[in-house]
Amino acid sequence: MSTRALAFLGLLLTPALASAQTTSATSTYEQRGFVQIGGGAQSGSNTIASTSTFDIYGEQGSIAGTQDYGGGAIWNIGGGVKVWKNLVATLNYTRNSDTMDTAVLARVPHPLFLNRFREANQRVGGLKHTENAYHLAAMWMIPFGEDLVLGVGAGPSFVSVGHEFASSARIEESDAAPNFATVAIQDITFSRGEKTATTVNVGADLTYNLPFDLGEAGRVGATLGFRYAGGTVNLPGTTGNVDVKYGGVQFWGGLRVSF
Repeated sequence: MSTRALAFLGLLLTPALASAQTTSATSTYEQRGFVQIGGGAQSGSNTIASTSTFDIYGEQGSIAGTQDYGGGAIWNIGGGVKVWKNLVATLNYTRNSDTMDTAVLARVPHPLFLNRFREANQRVGGLKHTENAYHLAAMWMIPFGEDLVLGVGAGPSFVSVGHEFASSARIEESDAAPNFATVAIQDITFSRGEKTATTVNVGADLTYNLPFDLGEAGRVGATLGFRYAGGTVNLPGTTGNVDVKYGGVQFWGGLRVSF
């Protein structure tokens, strides 16, 4: 986790923890557990570059792809079970998906002269970056009266990261002999790398019980929360492994049924 992210989370958690110290030590989390569903957004913006090579005219050419990705909407689905006093074991699933544009640059050797490269550019869209994450956490629940509960906790996250790269392209001579001054990029193909990474999540949520319940099924509450879970995963690219960043600060809201 970056120093900036730690400082940001510290600023958010400090007022909550200070308020918790004023709460009576006998304040007990009465519910056995909860289920919840909601959505929100993940912060962060990343840039990645990957390069593949090919042999032509007795030299080596290259195809480089540059992509911007990150952030966007997330789903958050999960629940928790009380295991001891105010301690609740939670599991949440989040999904983040981004569609990327890729700027492709080809450097192609000249058919007649050594070390005289021609360049061609093309931008293509529709590539995917996906993150499917399972967040385990031990949350300490702090009730403020009967209707407001603060949860603070941390735990491991398991994130399946998928990323598509520009892998190859067909190069076409677009200028006739004897100049061969220009080339064009045709038929770009893509490859996908995927791996599951392990990182640490920290976060908090605040739930307010709404003025109606579901009888024996439980009480309905509105929940706001945040979590940080991020890192870097090494994915197989076109000519070797590529470091791909994932995750970030997540803000979400939704409905919680406590039972």
